[in-house]
Amino acid sequence: MGYSRLIREGRQWLATARTRAAASGVFSSWSISTRLMVAFVSVAVLAAAANFIVERSTSIITGPTVEAAPPPAPLIKVVVTPAAPVVEAADPVETLSGDDLIHALERFDESVYSAVQSSSVEARARYQQLGKELDRVTTRFMARAEALGDRSYKSIPAAIQQHKRNADRWIQLSQDRRRLMREYSETLEHMNGRLNASLDGAFKIFGRVVARQSLLQLNSSLSGLRDSFAAAVRSFSVTSEILDPVSKAEADFGQSLQENAKSLSRAESNEWLAAMEQDFAKLTKLRGALLKTHEDLVTTGNGFVAQTVQLVARMPKDVAVKPAPKPTASNAQPPSQETSIAQSDTLQPTQPSAANLPTEAPAPAWQVEQQQQETDRSVVAWISVAVLALLLWISIATVRSVVLPVRRMIRASVKLAAGEPCARVPRGGIKELDSLAVAFNNMAERLSKAQAAALDAHHQLEEKVAERTRQLQELAEVDPLTGLPNRRHLFKLLNASLERASQTNRRVGVLFLDVDNFKNINDSIGHSFGDRVLRGIAQRLQSASQPLGFAARLGGDEFTVICEDAKDLEQIRDASEQIIRAFHTPLDVDGRELIIGVSVGASIYPDHEQDAESLLIAADTALFHTKALGRGRASMFTPELLAGASNKFRIEQDLRRAIERNEFELFFQPEVSIEDLQTQLVEALIRWRTPDGRYVPPGEFLSVAEESGLIMEISDWVLRTAIRAAAEWYRGPWPQARVAINVSPRQLLDYRFVDRVRELLTEFDVPPRCIEIELTESVLQTGPATIEQLHRLRALGVAIALDDFGTGYSSLSSLERLPLTRVKLDRSLIESIDTNTRSRSIVRAMIDMCNGLGLQVTAEGLERAEQFERFLGCKNLSLQGYLLSRPVAMDQVFAAMASADQRAQELVLLSTPNAVATVIKQLPAAPSRSVSA
Repeated sequence: MGYSRLIREGRQWLATARTRAAASGVFSSWSISTRLMVAFVSVAVLAAAANFIVERSTSIITGPTVEAAPPPAPLIKVVVTPAAPVVEAADPVETLSGDDLIHALERFDESVYSAVQSSSVEARARYQQLGKELDRVTTRFMARAEALGDRSYKSIPAAIQQHKRNADRWIQLSQDRRRLMREYSETLEHMNGRLNASLDGAFKIFGRVVARQSLLQLNSSLSGLRDSFAAAVRSFSVTSEILDPVSKAEADFGQSLQENAKSLSRAESNEWLAAMEQDFAKLTKLRGALLKTHEDLVTTGNGFVAQTVQLVARMPKDVAVKPAPKPTASNAQPPSQETSIAQSDTLQPTQPSAANLPTEAPAPAWQVEQQQQETDRSVVAWISVAVLALLLWISIATVRSVVLPVRRMIRASVKLAAGEPCARVPRGGIKELDSLAVAFNNMAERLSKAQAAALDAHHQLEEKVAERTRQLQELAEVDPLTGLPNRRHLFKLLNASLERASQTNRRVGVLFLDVDNFKNINDSIGHSFGDRVLRGIAQRLQSASQPLGFAARLGGDEFTVICEDAKDLEQIRDASEQIIRAFHTPLDVDGRELIIGVSVGASIYPDHEQDAESLLIAADTALFHTKALGRGRASMFTPELLAGASNKFRIEQDLRRAIERNEFELFFQPEVSIEDLQTQLVEALIRWRTPDGRYVPPGEFLSVAEESGLIMEISDWVLRTAIRAAAEWYRGPWPQARVAINVSPRQLLDYRFVDRVRELLTEFDVPPRCIEIELTESVLQTGPATIEQLHRLRALGVAIALDDFGTGYSSLSSLERLPLTRVKLDRSLIESIDTNTRSRSIVRAMIDMCNGLGLQVTAEGLERAEQFERFLGCKNLSLQGYLLSRPVAMDQVFAAMASADQRAQELVLLSTPNAVATVIKQLPAAPSRSVSA
């Protein structure tokens, strides 16, 4: 690689890679005439140059007599004296060459360009290696110059060292630029991830996303900024102008962030907004640093290339250094008075004198030679003219034989493109173009036939497209299974009904239907039979809705009936009841009689909503309320229903964020034994602490967690945290520690639950006796699989308590079927134990029964001293409630346990001070227990 190309590539990289010369294809666009003309001119120039060389040629004769070409002066006779000095052989010439140094500098600059364009280890190692090689070559060059006594290059080493320092700075700036662009990209992706997480949590219902406009606007601005930065990264340019679009996109994003700050703070939180503003400030700072790095990179690169040019200009090519001649005896004599000849690059003729001019002489040889040369020039000139004439004739003939057929072919092509299938090219011209004309005519003939066939196929295709369009239109508006209008057509028909109702001041009812327990049909009989059932339901629904309006299918087992032109709300309520009664008659499907029930939710235009989609959402909300109340009935929409659904959605979204932010805490409530008045175990109770410091009670979010499936993650967190707390107490101040943990039925359905408990016990090194699993009687609805899980827990050594006993599904069979160790009486039984004799008898009977079965009993919900008195004298009984202690945080557990024990002893003394005092004195001393957390 020569230095001219090396320097050119360096400058091109610094300016822009897109400014490469685009003129490389100019010659390829020349016509045939232009090419031949260029060839003719080139031959003419060559002929003229040949004549010029012949005309300027000079004969140089070496020997005892040298005759030069005759000058315009008279003849000069050159006489060589006999005493001519003997010419010694020329001394050897020593040269100082800079080729090696230039080559080393060239290779060094190549490595610099590679290190600037790439941050690879190989490029860096090559740059360092060639830098050392440049130093070695420079040292050899300077040693050679000093040996020859040439000191004009003594500043070369310093200039090369400065050149290397500029190269280091250039490479460092390129690395800083890549690092800044990488940090800028990472910050952009971090902001994009945070924004996408917020958008993913947006409210979704009926396939539409309900998100704040501020969040969508911010997302659009950030997308524009990412696109601008990506375009700048893909650009080959290193000039600062490529960052102008990025700067504008940053300004747009900053303006969007500032304008929507209040909305974003309310929607996402102040911490979210502060993090986004902090990242945006970092982006602005990085762009400023990147702009400064761009400017320094261009300045340093230009200086590096200029310095390369200066170094190359200062290098010697091949400087001949001739030592001083030594005087000899032969050349010490003064020269003769006669003319002597010195050999040099040109012959200098001496001035003639009268003594040297001959009086008479024959025609000298130079005159004869001159005449011969004139004759030769005439011959060369005539030959050149003949060659040019022949070339001109060939060029004209070639142009005509090429241009005319090509023009005929162009005219025929234009006609053929204009739609004239009969266009043909007349034959003629050179052989190749004549063959091309034949091929063109054959192609035109085939195109004519193909055009006719294509026209026929086009007509057939139009007919098929029209037929398929009609079919697709039908498929787009009709449900293929039931034949009812589908969702798309429903909106079209409903909007038309609403428009008519707005003009006539009438009402439109939207009834949202769902088939009760349709999943059981698919699971038990099969989906094919379920499809036939859906067709039967659609026929029944279409018959029942004809007097009212029309029916449509939304999907699955969900249908819609539109009641058009209704007078009042009662008419729409009657229509809902009429639809439900229509399904009281059994449905005949494949010879089977099926009793199908439907649930209905209704909304009314314009009382509830104003547009089709909102009316469907309102009707769906009413249907959800119907299912909660019981199937086979109808419910009318109220604004409170939508507010409740929105509240559930909000709680679900907040729960998801709470899981991510770890906003849950465990509180513990002591259970005091009535026999020794000591705390035997504590129950772990979950609390949700919101960012504003408010504690949300479990009753407000656990049901939503159950419906959304988040209860699995929350329950697993509770299980792990409670076992970890038991481990700390077991190995610390409370070796007899026992913790009761509430488990949801869904968690017990997981076949991995027992393995998870065993895994956590092993991880925290806790004996199974320290853990008690609490469950509700609803677990009996889950079947034998759950009972098997409980047996595995008991085999592991974990205690099991049945919570809320005495309500709901309570039965004596549950005490026999479940492997229980404790029964917790529901607070509804304890509420009236001090005021109702029947309640007191029932509770006493339950306690005695559990004692007979070997089960421990806990009475929860104890709030009054009178309730406490009714449990005195019972065995295997523990008490729990606000009367003894409220749930407290983990660091307050031991203080709450001591307080609960003391409170129980005080209540015993207050209840029977004389009779119980002796019993209290006989109680064994309570084991010492540290009260420190």
